[in-house]
This record gives sequence, structure tokens and C-alpha cells, in this order.
Amino acid sequence: MYTVQAKTIVKGGKVVLFSVEEFKNKVVKNNNCFICGVDKNVKIFNEEHILPKWLLKEYNLYNQQIVLTNTAHLKYGQYKISCCKSCNSELGKVIEEPISRLWKLPYKDFCNILANSNENLFALFKWLSLIYFKTYFKDSSLNWHLDKRKEKRKISDNLEWSEMHHLHCIIRSHFTKAIVNSNVIGSIFIFPAIEHQSIEPFDFVDSLHGKGIMIRMNQICVMAILNDSCGTFSIAKDFVKKINGPLTPLQLRDMFSHLIYINMHLAERPTYYSEFKNNNYFIEAKIPKKVSLSNETITRGNILFNLCKDMFKKEKDEEIILSQINDGGRQFLFNEKGKFFNHLKDLT
Repeated sequence: MYTVQAKTIVKGGKVVLFSVEEFKNKVVKNNNCFICGVDKNVKIFNEEHILPKWLLKEYNLYNQQIVLTNTAHLKYGQYKISCCKSCNSELGKVIEEPISRLWKLPYKDFCNILANSNENLFALFKWLSLIYFKTYFKDSSLNWHLDKRKEKRKISDNLEWSEMHHLHCIIRSHFTKAIVNSNVIGSIFIFPAIEHQSIEPFDFVDSLHGKGIMIRMNQICVMAILNDSCGTFSIAKDFVKKINGPLTPLQLRDMFSHLIYINMHLAERPTYYSEFKNNNYFIEAKIPKKVSLSNETITRGNILFNLCKDMFKKEKDEEIILSQINDGGRQFLFNEKGKFFNHLKDLT
């Protein structure tokens, strides 16, 4: 649930808080800088990669392609949005450089540094929120139909941008000097991933309706739910404890589907709001007293189907497998006795 901000707050000529309508009109529709909000006619703009350059270089992704919502393909090197030059540089210094160092750590060190530092945990949450936001912000500039003779509409035309307003506040908090309450941070899960010559070292997927993002690099896979204030974690933690080994790419997608399913069915959701007091700007969350699930509106099988349907294109039984997944008859984490499928030994 999101509290609509009625007014745009400006301090010292700087937009501290966009109202929802100003956010929609100036940032999304007019394509102003998504950090400071300045118009392209006022400052010099350049392009910000949706996935940072250090990541593209590390995994040789510039010429590899991402599949968009409308099934079109776009090279990662061309997967960019516009941003004013000064804000782009600041994003690199404040967010990308520290996170790039974090991802270079081994799995155990990566986990430990996050477990022992709320500052690092928020930095990771903010980075994931930034990539998620940029992904859908890019959709606002891409045509749904590749055929120019067809109706002109954007991929994001049906997106409810008021639901992105909160994430927009988070990703520009370094610019606004907002103090973000730790209970705003969503559920973050870190899983060990199997490394093998037959497995691509990078994977990236997100969920619009589940407000989730998953990024895998080598032996580390991070999954985050961005709008639940750890509600998903509260329900999933016992289930997650059953995982006692590194996961395959398909198992990671399966796990991600569980988290998305939970978030989409939380009976009560946190409310996010901005507050100004003692000359400071705070981003706060009102947390439900009880975390529980509501009646099912979408099956986990359907969620998993959408997350992994492109992973079976080379299988001769593709249609049968996907049908079983969609119907909930196939899953990849546990056997019929609830024991984790550990495939590490199969690849060594």
C-alpha cells in the first residue's frame, strides 16, 4: 500500500520529494532526470546503463541480449536510460563503486558483511531497487509494437506508476539526504549458486507484479522483494532453511517463484510514507501487526512458468514440461519427501 504524496517538496531549489503526479508527469512522461528532476534543456544529459558497466564488462554482456516484455530483444550495451551528467556520475560514486567491491567477495564473506552491517544491507537494497526502477523506466520509452504502422503505445502504458513512487524515493535518497528507516528494507535472500562450465555465470530476472528482482553472479545469487518490509522473509524463512546446498539456475528460479507468490498474497501490506520533522526528511514504513497470506489469486505454478519458460526452448518435450510446471505438477527444489535436490554432485 502506498500513501499518495499530495505535494512536491522543494528545498533550496532542489526537489526533495516529488508528488505522485509530478513524478508521473515530469520524470516518467517528460523524461526529466530521474534523480534530480531537471529538464533536458537545463543541464547536460548522458546515458546511464540499466545494468552497470562494471557488471557488463565482468560478464561480457555488452553484445548479449535481454528479452523485453513485448518479446523484443535488446543488447545489454544499448539497454540505457537518460540521466543528467552530474547525477549519473554521482550514482557511480555513491552506489556502483561500493556495490561492485561487495560482489567481488566470496559467498561467505558476502553474506557476513551484509549480516553485520545495516549500512551495507541498505546499500544492496538500494542498488537492487535502482536496477528494478531503471528497468521499468526504460519501458516508458519503448514501443510495444515493433511495427510502426500499429498503434503507438509504450511497453509501460499499463504500469501503475504510483506503485513505483516509493522506490523512486529510495533510489534518490542520497540526493535528497533522506533518512531511511531500516524497516523500509524489503526481504533479501542470498543463496549459493552452482558454478560449472555448462552454466552461464550471470542471470537476471524480475517480477513486475511481485515487485521482486533476482541477480546471480558466479557463486552468489541475491533475491529481493522490494515492497514488503520483510513480510515475505517472515513467512519463507523456515522453508528456506531446507536448502542445504548450492542451487542450479532452474532451482533458483523455482525459489524466486515462491518468494513472488508469497509477496503477491500478503494479506496486509506495509504502508510507506515520507515525513518531515526537525528540518529532516524521513522515509518511513507502517508495518502490519500480523503477517499472513490471503486467498490465492495466481498459482505458484503459473509464476514459475513465466519465470522459466525460456529455459526449455531446446528441450524436445518443452510443451509437456511447461504445461506440468504451469499446472503445479513439476518443481525443482525438493523430492516427494521434502528433501532438497542437491545437484552439485551431478556436475562434478
